[in-house]
Amino acid sequence: MIADVYEKDSVSAYQPSDDVKELTKHAKKDYEIGWSILHRPAEELNYYSVIDRMNKDQRTFNALVDESSEDPREAWKWRGTRSTARKKTMAMHAHLTAEYIIPLYSPDDTSQKVDAEVGGVMRDGVRWMTIHSNYQPAFLLGTQGMLVNPVTYLSADYCEVYQTIKERTDSGYATTEVLDEVLSGFNARVHSADEILITNEYLQEIQRQRCIIKRRYIEFTEAEAKYGEHANWQYVRPGIKSVFNEDDGLFYDVKDDEHATLVEEAIHLCRREDCEDPYVNGIYMGNENVEWNPIKHRDNQNAPRYNFVPFGYQRINEHYFYFKSLVNLVGWDDQLIDAMYEVQMNREFLDLEPPTFYSGFDKIDTDVIWPGATIANSDADAKVSPILPPSRGNGYKAIELAEKSASDESINETEMGQLPEASQKAFTVAQASQNAKIILSGARKSLGQSVVELGYLMGDIFINHFTTAQIDEISGNLKYRQFVLEDQIVNGRKVSKRIRFDESLMERNMSEPERKEYTMKLLNEVGYPDHKEELIVLNPHLFSKMKYLVRVDPDTMEPKNREFAKVLVERLYSLTRQDPNANPVALLRKLYAEYYPNEVDELMAKNPQDIMGQMFGAQPMQQTTGAKPTPKLSGLTVPQNALTA
Repeated sequence: MIADVYEKDSVSAYQPSDDVKELTKHAKKDYEIGWSILHRPAEELNYYSVIDRMNKDQRTFNALVDESSEDPREAWKWRGTRSTARKKTMAMHAHLTAEYIIPLYSPDDTSQKVDAEVGGVMRDGVRWMTIHSNYQPAFLLGTQGMLVNPVTYLSADYCEVYQTIKERTDSGYATTEVLDEVLSGFNARVHSADEILITNEYLQEIQRQRCIIKRRYIEFTEAEAKYGEHANWQYVRPGIKSVFNEDDGLFYDVKDDEHATLVEEAIHLCRREDCEDPYVNGIYMGNENVEWNPIKHRDNQNAPRYNFVPFGYQRINEHYFYFKSLVNLVGWDDQLIDAMYEVQMNREFLDLEPPTFYSGFDKIDTDVIWPGATIANSDADAKVSPILPPSRGNGYKAIELAEKSASDESINETEMGQLPEASQKAFTVAQASQNAKIILSGARKSLGQSVVELGYLMGDIFINHFTTAQIDEISGNLKYRQFVLEDQIVNGRKVSKRIRFDESLMERNMSEPERKEYTMKLLNEVGYPDHKEELIVLNPHLFSKMKYLVRVDPDTMEPKNREFAKVLVERLYSLTRQDPNANPVALLRKLYAEYYPNEVDELMAKNPQDIMGQMFGAQPMQQTTGAKPTPKLSGLTVPQNALTA
């Protein structure tokens, strides 16, 4: 979208209207601002630019070793690396990604009392989205990126992509377009620091940025699939950018030799003005009416939002947008450890095969030096003297101190899975472990805040695209989706959870008897009481119009210690099973679930009263009524959860 225009560059065939030129002029200025922020040195980054800092930290993380020297006199030297920064980064990554973080939701509606269970439905819906998308690999890559780069972005997109397929007919084959189930739906994308351009580097909240440019280089065919129907597509050519020259108001074709087979997609977004203007190689691909390019991502109140979130390891100060990565934090220690190892290993080579000075010998070289060799000389003045002084042996101590410094800034070796040295005292190991937990807590809070912001975007997509009615291809009627989550733990039981939106509940007020009757139908539908499914039915209109608060529970980010959890459950069961306020069945289910999570129902007695009667020689107790217990109803509309008794 920007490039230097020279006299040799030809005037482009693409010369749009004055409205498009004016729009492109403003987008180009914002592009130049964002480009300058990425490439100018910043004091906060030790006078590196964002791009230089990113490249340097990536070289450190990848344990790059300079092997360019071909001097035979230097060939004997050790040039390896201990990869300390990479090891610390991967260990931190393992701790942060012990669980795929799914944010929690709660209704934020002060106008009426709302069942908190609705927030659980929202979380289940977002969980369903993450299972049926690329969220998990994107979360892993985004978390790794925040540990290595000054910033990494995760975006939340909803796509409807159609593909052309061939169908056999009586007369041969015919082509038709169908929805591409692989590429359509919710999509989480990872963006590097150079793919998002901002206009204010001293404003941390991304939704407060005046304008943002989202850019990437893609294949010509991919861009054609997206923009091929646009009237301006005829001017797009790979490796040729159309650059607007403000001096004469014309567009010029400029060669892009670095991306000769690709095109640059740049999308200019301004949230306050609600505009999203796409460009391909500088050519406008938006609506013919330049005033009608609204931002595609909306919340459930139809307000626009930028649909990506910055992820970073550690804030540099209270204003600067970019972060200090973990690799940057331990980078100097990494270099020091490698330098000390190089010096120490080279000295070890010299000590094992020391260079010596011979005087009074005609010829002493490797031809006559071998293990057990005996050399005689008639010259009484012949001498053999070592060139190097004896090694002081302090190098390993210096390396140990450097490694300790790297551990103090990240996590120690014990947290990385290594056993402590026998010489280390228990107090020292515990203190280092506590320090690592404090550092991990800070990293989790930073990650959790970014996941909260991403959670708002994912919630918007679930409400706007998954809770709306769709046309049935067979009947042509409108219908709502159902969402099924397998192997969910509800009240200590492993069941399938099914979420259903019922349009019959819209604009309908039920009396209490009608509510109970509706609930009993749902109980029969799932086969209560021998059910293995939980059914949740909601009013789609009220659910979609409600505001939600998003949070991340720090406990869900802690790695699970199953053995420790077993001990806690055993103690809890022993202490509270006789308490009249406790539910012994739920406690027993929880206890079984820790040991045999897939066999809880088989271990539970079908009729506990019969079992108790057999134990004490009594007759089985008879039920006084055959009526099914009425489940608790939700306060939003009719039955939110038809199975919670």
